[in-house]
Formats: sequence, structure tokens, C-alpha cells
Amino acid sequence: MQLTIDSREQSRIQSATEYYKQQGLTVEVQEEQVGDYIFNNQVCFEFKTIPDFVSSIQNGRVFNQAINQAETYDYHYVIIQGDDHTRAKALAMSRNYREATYFQYLGALASLNRYTTVIESYSPFINEAYYRMLITAKKCLNNKPIVKKFPRKDKNPAFNYLCYCIYGVSAKRAKDIVYTCHLKTMEDLFNLTHQDLVKIDGIGDNLADKILTSISEDSYES
Repeated sequence: MQLTIDSREQSRIQSATEYYKQQGLTVEVQEEQVGDYIFNNQVCFEFKTIPDFVSSIQNGRVFNQAINQAETYDYHYVIIQGDDHTRAKALAMSRNYREATYFQYLGALASLNRYTTVIESYSPFINEAYYRMLITAKKCLNNKPIVKKFPRKDKNPAFNYLCYCIYGVSAKRAKDIVYTCHLKTMEDLFNLTHQDLVKIDGIGDNLADKILTSISEDSYES
């Protein structure tokens, strides 16, 4: 089995290379446009420590990273590594800035699981995460995966989020929202108001509230 590690993994490159070479894999390090760990050019993992995961859901980065993976690879995962103490500390620190809470953290996991698969390695030992990725990759390559297919991706991240991260919003409705409200970035999306949405044909008070609730749970805006 061959593994490619994104060169931007930096501090994890040495430990990951040593671990996977001990397991008999051929390891190559190079800059990747999509994903952090790619097995046999088929199974892709976006690797997040808990602090990085909290940061990336605050700015929406992880959602688009997962979308890019899902568009590029048939088998795609987000793996989160760190113990309960690390998670509690990361959430407490982020609360000073954007009101991150444990329930919002769980909401982000649920949103990601709508179109990719999240693996949680809540262990202080990074080799546990490496092991989870290896076992999952082997299952995928033996045609025993648990993954979701992803139809397509648009260049507009606001459209991607509306269409694939909010249950019940169709591609047509997502396009209507993006076009009418002139959304180009995730920040534009997070700044949507109830008044913006109800101006759009076919969106009433209930649907507007549902959309804004879904966005606010993942944006972590205070």
C-alpha cells in the first residue's frame, strides 16, 4: 500500500512516516491540493487535531475541505484527534472569541456527516489516529467502506454550504439565495438575516428561521 502525506502536515510528517513505514507502506511526502493523507490515491483523510478542528469550523474551512475531498475521491474522511481534556480546553479558549460550546461542536460533526464521514480518535496518542486511518483505508480498498457519495461541487463556497450542509435546501433554492443575496464567501453567508431570506420567493418565516439556525450552529458567531 502507498501513502502520500501532504507536506504541510509539518510536525506530524516524521511520526506518520515512521509509523506507516513500520506497517510496510511506501510513504511519499509532497504538497497536496486536497487532503492530508491519501492511501493508494483512492482513500483521502483530512486530519484535524481538536484545536484545529474548532478553529476550522469557526471560519468554515473544514466544510469546504471536506467538500473538496468528496468531489475528488470516492472514499473521504475527516479524522479528529485529541483527548477529552484537549477538547474541553479548546472549547473554553474559543468561547472567549466566538462562543463555541460543546453542543455546537456536536452540531458541526452532524453537519459534516451529512456528506462525508467523521472519525473521532479521542486519544492522547497520535498513533491511535494513524491506526484508525490505516484500518479504514484497508476496508475501503477491500470494498467494505462506510462513506457517502457526493454529487458535485460549485466554486462558490456559500452555495456549497447551503446545498450540502443544510438539510432540506435544494440546489435550486441554494442558487436563489446566493444570487438574490449576492453571497460570494462564507462570511457573506454567516451575515445573512431573516429579512434577507424572506424576500426570496418561496422562503417564508419558518424556512428562514431553519436556515439561520443551521448556519448559526456552525458559524459559532456570538
